[in-house]
Amino acid sequence: MNLQNRVVLITGGRRLGAHLAKLLAGRGSQIVMTWYQNEQAVREALAACEMAGVKTCSIQADLRQLQDNRRVVAQVVEQFGRIDILVNLTSIYTRTPFASLEPSAFDDMLDSNLRAPYYTATEVAKQMLSQPLIESATGYSLRGKIVHFTDWALDRPYRDYLPYLAAKGGLAAFTKALAVELAPSITVNAIAPGTVLPPPGLSEESLDAIRKSGALEQIGSPADVNHAVLYLLEGTDFVTGETLRVDGGRFLGPPEQNSPDF
Repeated sequence: MNLQNRVVLITGGRRLGAHLAKLLAGRGSQIVMTWYQNEQAVREALAACEMAGVKTCSIQADLRQLQDNRRVVAQVVEQFGRIDILVNLTSIYTRTPFASLEPSAFDDMLDSNLRAPYYTATEVAKQMLSQPLIESATGYSLRGKIVHFTDWALDRPYRDYLPYLAAKGGLAAFTKALAVELAPSITVNAIAPGTVLPPPGLSEESLDAIRKSGALEQIGSPADVNHAVLYLLEGTDFVTGETLRVDGGRFLGPPEQNSPDF
């Protein structure tokens, strides 16, 4: 899909989402970003996008609420006339040791990591389905594209994040099911990132442990993830229902220190 003048809705992800917004603005896309609490970060990202000469919009919304999703879609359509691309970055990540699990922990993870992207994707998809086909030089005509964000650890779960991983696992299944529902005119894919923006304050020892936990022994960058998003949006119209890992081989585990004797 040619990204020039396409209307892109990015939900959440004020750090990774800000990098993505600037990347897509550089391709000529019109950028809409939602925010729940941190308006300043979104406004700064959109100000940088406007330097590329594109139109932008920020919308405050609690995407866990169906009515807020409907309002966001209506506002984007009122201002831009359509929605061509949705990148669902809405997520929270909270440590919840098994010994201290409470029902509220599951509810919180489910609401932010599955319910919100489910509502947003289904409401946006209804709008996309009402829009004319976008003719493509590749020969594939589409009405839109949707990209979700899951997690590399669905392939190799770690301790103390059971509700989070359960919700992200639901999002991975939703991605495949929605791809079936919306074919052939809307593609639905997911990115499963590893560590690309470590939480502030991590010690060098912790960062080194993260590096050594993956096959490539590296920590990635937002560009690594967002260029994978760009591939799904711009590089191909022939992929749907797929989850693309961008984790430096962390799902494989650390590299073997010794060669087997065979």
